[in-house]
Amino acid sequence: MTADGEQKVEDAFTIQESDCCGNGCTNCILDNKPKPSQRALLAGKRNIILKYTRFRLLQRDSHKGDDQVLFLHFAADSDEKDDCVLDIPPGHHVMLRIGSLLRPYSPYWTDFASKEFKILVKLQPDGPMSKNLAAMQLNDRLEFRGPIGNYQHDPAVTKCIFIIAQGVAIAPTLLLVGQVLENEDDMSRIWHLVCSPDLQHVYFRDQLLEFAKYWNYRSCLYVPHQQCGSAACLVAGHCIQECDELRRSLRYKERVCLHRLDASELESHANPAIPGLRVLIIAGDSGFQQAMGEAAARALAVAQENVYLL
Repeated sequence: MTADGEQKVEDAFTIQESDCCGNGCTNCILDNKPKPSQRALLAGKRNIILKYTRFRLLQRDSHKGDDQVLFLHFAADSDEKDDCVLDIPPGHHVMLRIGSLLRPYSPYWTDFASKEFKILVKLQPDGPMSKNLAAMQLNDRLEFRGPIGNYQHDPAVTKCIFIIAQGVAIAPTLLLVGQVLENEDDMSRIWHLVCSPDLQHVYFRDQLLEFAKYWNYRSCLYVPHQQCGSAACLVAGHCIQECDELRRSLRYKERVCLHRLDASELESHANPAIPGLRVLIIAGDSGFQQAMGEAAARALAVAQENVYLL
C-alpha cells in the first residue's frame, strides 16, 4: 500500500467527539470505532462505509399499513463502487448523519458485493430524525458510517445463545441468528425470545418461521397485550391462553405466551443439561436492556463478559 493509501485508511478510523450522537448508545462510536474488514481485505477492496458515505433510498415500505414503522432499503451512491464492498458484521450498527443530527441504526439485511442494506425504523413523535425520515422519497440520499459494535461470533466454539429482542430491535438479531443457522458446522443452539405488545407488532414473523425449520433454533413470542373481541378476552382485558381466535391466528409450531418475559420464565429456557458456552444478547432500548440485563444473566447462568447489548 502506498503512503497515500495508508493515510486514507488512517483517516477513515479517525474519531472525533462530534461523531458521537449523544444518546448514550451501549456501543458508542467513541468506544467502538469502525474497524478494518477482513472480508474486504481478502477481496482486495475497502469497506465503503468506514467513512461517511452517501446511500440512495431504493425502497420504502410501511409495516401492515402502520406508517410509523418503516422498512428502508439503501444502496451505495459512490463513484468508487468497483473498488469497494460493504461489510457490516452481524450485531453492529451504522451511524446516520443528517446535518448535525446523528442516530444509530442496525441493519437486518446486507449485501457485500452490491453494497446495499436494509433497516427497520420506528418513527418517534416530534423526533427530529424521525421527521427527516418520514419526509424521505425514493432516490433521496443519506450519509452513513460504520460498522460500530463489539460482538463477534466464533463458529468453532459451541454456544447456547439466548437472544432477547424488544419490538423493532428484533431486526438486527436476524443476522445474528442467520450466521449460526446457515453454517452447517456450527453446533451452537439459539433461543430467540421476542417481546412485543401483540402479534401485529411482532416483526419478521415469516422469517422466524423459516428459522424454526432448523434443529438448533427455538423461539417464543411474549405478547401480554394481545386482544381479540371475544367476551372472555374482553373481560380479562387481553387474550387468554384458551382463546380460539388466538389459536387460529398462530402459525405452525409458533409458540406464544400471553404475559411478560420475567425471571421465572427465563429460568425455564436455561436447560443446564445442554452443553455450550452461555451467551446472552439483549436488543432493545436502554430501559429494556437495564431491566433485562442482570435478571437474564442470572437466570440463564451467563457470565457478565458474555453479555452483549445491541
